[in-house]
Amino acid sequence: MNRLLYNIVLHTLAAPFLAAYYTPLIIFGGKYRRSLGGKLGRLPSDFQPEQLPRPRVWFHAVSVGEVMALVPLVKALKDLEPGAVILVSTGTETGQHTARESIVQADGIFYLPLDFPAFVNPVVERIRPDLFVLMETELWPNLIHRLKKSGTKVVLANGRISDRSFPRYKKLKRFFSPTLQHLDLFLMVSQVDGSRIAAMGAPEERIHVTGNTKFDAVSAQTPVESEAQIKSILDLEASSRVLVAGSTHPGEHEIVLDAYNMLVKTFPDLILVIVPRHVEKTSYVLSCIKARNMASPFLRSSAHYGERRNGRRVIVWDQTGELFQVFSIASVVFMGGSLVPKGGQNIMEPAVWGKAVFFGPSMEDFRDAREILIRSGAGKEVSGLKELAEGIRQVLSDPERAGHLGAKGRHEMLGHAGSARKNAELLVRLIKTS
Repeated sequence: MNRLLYNIVLHTLAAPFLAAYYTPLIIFGGKYRRSLGGKLGRLPSDFQPEQLPRPRVWFHAVSVGEVMALVPLVKALKDLEPGAVILVSTGTETGQHTARESIVQADGIFYLPLDFPAFVNPVVERIRPDLFVLMETELWPNLIHRLKKSGTKVVLANGRISDRSFPRYKKLKRFFSPTLQHLDLFLMVSQVDGSRIAAMGAPEERIHVTGNTKFDAVSAQTPVESEAQIKSILDLEASSRVLVAGSTHPGEHEIVLDAYNMLVKTFPDLILVIVPRHVEKTSYVLSCIKARNMASPFLRSSAHYGERRNGRRVIVWDQTGELFQVFSIASVVFMGGSLVPKGGQNIMEPAVWGKAVFFGPSMEDFRDAREILIRSGAGKEVSGLKELAEGIRQVLSDPERAGHLGAKGRHEMLGHAGSARKNAELLVRLIKTS
């Protein structure tokens, strides 16, 4: 990217906008206070990177999804190069929390500074990594420039370019191309993503298609105690039929509730667990329920205070970090971010539990998993309310067939693991050539 133009825009337009938008949220809402210091280039006081041995490998994962994709890659790298120092930065507070819980091999976890030279340069100077790995599609020109100036090898791992962003990236090729020239390797999820990054200006000889580490991430999960724990929280019987609507967005909450109201006419004992993508949308979900004259739902958070479900059939899961475990109790799943143009949410997670999964047409961010599930019969695309309700009705009417197809989908999903090892081997090779 033309860094001069980038920095002019960054300092004259982006900085005032960011200050105007975030300052009230920080002062009056208390949001982002934990990450503010890190965003401004301050490392944790107990983190002294200058004292760490080498090689130092710095991974950056924006939020929860990228962190979970990173977990198997870090493990594979440590298996191949046990002496490597692992450093992890995140962009969000939820990502930071997940990283601290999930990446036990990390020697340091911190927030990525905003891409202003005044914030980025001192952090890079203190860490001086041998290798810097960006997860998925994070291109920060000032950060990458400073890393290369300090002699760091830079890699894009688990790289993907969504259908929505590609036209924009392609139009801005002459701005992105100089930054892409700085990267040493592009480890892309699919051939499509490899072709797209090349069209944006990445050198073709540095592009490798290595698959999606999220397959490795989900294959390492499914703890056996999850189902019993979730059933205990909700007082569910072994025979309970449960529709889980995961990571739903506005526009989908309504469709799910309407589909549920259609389905309970045939399955009066059906339980709905709706898990909004953003927990702050809980009040909106509650207003949608009220607008349909439905009985007040059970809130997951109320279980912390000893409240029981007491027969309520609609549950709003107003707590983050538990959706993967919630899928364990599902008879059938609808995955959100797909009936609205959001690119889809992670359908691998319910699939690895062996569940039948429904989703809308917007699944650009999970093209590979979508194809696997449709091919196996464990997943089905629906266009709206009527197709969703009818598809779920068929699954609930024939649970034996649904279980068989779900098991087939799980088997095929697990068969695509192995990307983490491929990525790690290429990273180790790059470290050794430093």
